[in-house]
Amino acid sequence: MQRNFDVIIVGSGPAGAVLAGKLARMGIQVALLEKEKLPRYKCCAGGLTLRAAKLLDFDISGVVENKITGAIITYAGYKSYQRQNNTLVGYTVMRDNFDQLLTEQAEKAGAVVLQEHKVTKILMDNERVQVFTPVNDFCSKLIVGADGSRGVVAQNINFKAEFSYVVAIESEVAVSDNVRQKWSSQITIDLGRVRGGYAWVFPKSSHLSIGIGCDRSNAKCLKRIYGEFIDSLYLGLYRITKQHGGLIPICKGKISAVQGRALLVGDAAGLADPLTGEGIHNAILSANLAAPVIESSLLHGPRYLLKYQTALEKEILPDLKIANFISKVFFKIPSISFGLINRDERIWRTGCNLLQGETNYVAIKKQLNNLGGIYSFLSNK
Repeated sequence: MQRNFDVIIVGSGPAGAVLAGKLARMGIQVALLEKEKLPRYKCCAGGLTLRAAKLLDFDISGVVENKITGAIITYAGYKSYQRQNNTLVGYTVMRDNFDQLLTEQAEKAGAVVLQEHKVTKILMDNERVQVFTPVNDFCSKLIVGADGSRGVVAQNINFKAEFSYVVAIESEVAVSDNVRQKWSSQITIDLGRVRGGYAWVFPKSSHLSIGIGCDRSNAKCLKRIYGEFIDSLYLGLYRITKQHGGLIPICKGKISAVQGRALLVGDAAGLADPLTGEGIHNAILSANLAAPVIESSLLHGPRYLLKYQTALEKEILPDLKIANFISKVFFKIPSISFGLINRDERIWRTGCNLLQGETNYVAIKKQLNNLGGIYSFLSNK
């Protein structure tokens, strides 16, 4: 038996869940399909920037593990310095709990959340979208891919995009209380240990999330380097309770997020930050941009979905382009990058302002241009 909805969203991560809630509050009949049983573990450092949290209009305090105000920056483990901010820059969360909260908010708003519904096939024509799962079949006017860059929506509808990938290893590590207190309210970022990436420690309420990531071309020895990083932290007796690998999609060229009656949000559209690898902020922002466009499209026809592409090109893509350039320079010469951050307090403050949502990459580029055209100079290198 086929079930009918106005909109079907595939994937219950931050982009999909936030969008489902917004559409439901508009009175739109929306189904949120998740292939796994919730809550489900997600390979993620669990950093939630303050600018991302500001995009949500409900209380998240129940899923906050730690409040972050500072950082320990190291270079290949043997140089380090510590920075503190006077105000909050972000939180750490466990993604299973965070995503579950977002999904519950969507369900409270009226969205139909269907767990263990793995989409196996999608058919789209000029009149409708048909979605098939082993449990039920569905029909809708529009479909949204919120299921990652390798998701079934992008694959079935043949979206054209060129991605590069960051390969990441993430572990949840149980340590003693004394060791864990070292990272209370601060994260560790280690540069120079792996080419094209960095390693990290994010504190949670009862353990540490420890990971490493780099572009796929440099990932051959990533597992060995990751072990060396953990050893360098002097954790004493520790126990890895979970360990997973993951891929973070980074769009290399123009993002194509609309096709026919379908659109893509979050990682499915390649909207992760090329410098930090963080994807939650742009996932939520893309959902916020998509919601009013979808409402108009249901009233006036699917051609209105193109306004979502326009919104991305105005609100998100300029930042991604600049972040992509900065990341190439930053990771190509990590020793120099580390030295600059260590010597110039302004870089730390700018980074904090970025995480807090007080600035963006476009504004940072303007600041660099004001310093004698340094951005333009580096762009020609």
